[in-house]
Amino acid sequence: MKIKILKDLIKIIISNPLNINIILKDLLKIDAKPYSNQYHLQKGIKWLILAFNKTKDDGISSDYSLKSGWKPSYPETSGYIIPTLIEYYNMTHKNYIKHICKKIAEWLVSIQLENGGFQGGLIGEIIKPSIFNTGQIMFGLIAAYKEFDDEKYLDSLVKAGNFLVQNQENDGNWINYCYKNKPHTYNVRVSWALLELYRITKIAKYKNTAIKNLDWALIQQKNNYWFENNDPNIKSKPLLHYIAYTIRGFLESGLILENKNYIKTAFSVANKLLNYFEKHNKLPARFNSNWESTEYFACLTGIAQINIIWFKFYDIYHNQKFLINTLKLNNYLKSTQIINKHYKDVDGGIKGSDPIWGNYMRFTILNWAVKFFCDSLLLEEKIKGELNDND
Repeated sequence: MKIKILKDLIKIIISNPLNINIILKDLLKIDAKPYSNQYHLQKGIKWLILAFNKTKDDGISSDYSLKSGWKPSYPETSGYIIPTLIEYYNMTHKNYIKHICKKIAEWLVSIQLENGGFQGGLIGEIIKPSIFNTGQIMFGLIAAYKEFDDEKYLDSLVKAGNFLVQNQENDGNWINYCYKNKPHTYNVRVSWALLELYRITKIAKYKNTAIKNLDWALIQQKNNYWFENNDPNIKSKPLLHYIAYTIRGFLESGLILENKNYIKTAFSVANKLLNYFEKHNKLPARFNSNWESTEYFACLTGIAQINIIWFKFYDIYHNQKFLINTLKLNNYLKSTQIINKHYKDVDGGIKGSDPIWGNYMRFTILNWAVKFFCDSLLLEEKIKGELNDND
């Protein structure tokens, strides 16, 4: 362990002795006993609601840092957390969950920029529209429109969709209003959002824009299924989080368009990672272009996202390999969830990295990690229910 990380760990423990249990668990590599999906799901949703209540507006705090506490609202992830909360509401019929979803959606509409885009970054940072963040917020507004049948959400979606269409490059990628003004393969997740908007509006330009981007992204894939331009920070070793964004974008877009090539593209990467997991019993945080890794830590967000993808491929192909390994991964994720009723700020949270000092969102509990963890549990419950119904 590097000296700087060790010093930070000591400072964190001194500043709040409650942090010692989290750090010791990771230092000693203690796996917590996983409980039922319902238990872990309830804990995760409770943490997301706490993160909502910790902000000064109606967004959800991006994260809780063991070093600096709660951060301001993050519009992007506040948006795509709405579908998770609505699905949980549909399972539990707890009206306060639905009320929170409406408040987040109303807030998002209120902060939409004049050009139709939504800002990148956290509230309080420089306001600049973002292609990717706009697409992710659209998922929340689509879910809100379907749930509440309010035209204001559809109006906001159309403005956002037009912003994405107007700023696409001729070759199908996006550069303007992208992080570092560079093209990113994981923007296929934006294409998925546009296709969801097309399904509602039947406006062809949203579909055409999505297809142009998906076809550009196909060119980024090498013969061994690894994608170029798939990490904004370390191009040669993309983070599993971004890899998963790309796979999901191709999968969901392929399902909407009934495009076997897009689905096959998603499957090729998902299966590559499945084979790696079966061989090594882990999914590291980053992979190089040969699908090798030297990372010592795991990106829990990425693992939860990959697990969702494996569940979906099991649902499509009924391949038992996907089901067996998704159940393993969910148990691993449950063992990493922080359970501490005496430390409310972290109780039910999912870390950025495992161990928590890993080099992705170090020392933090992330709202998007919790979101994808809850999604993975919800999918497992759905599939188990279907299997029981077929018995």
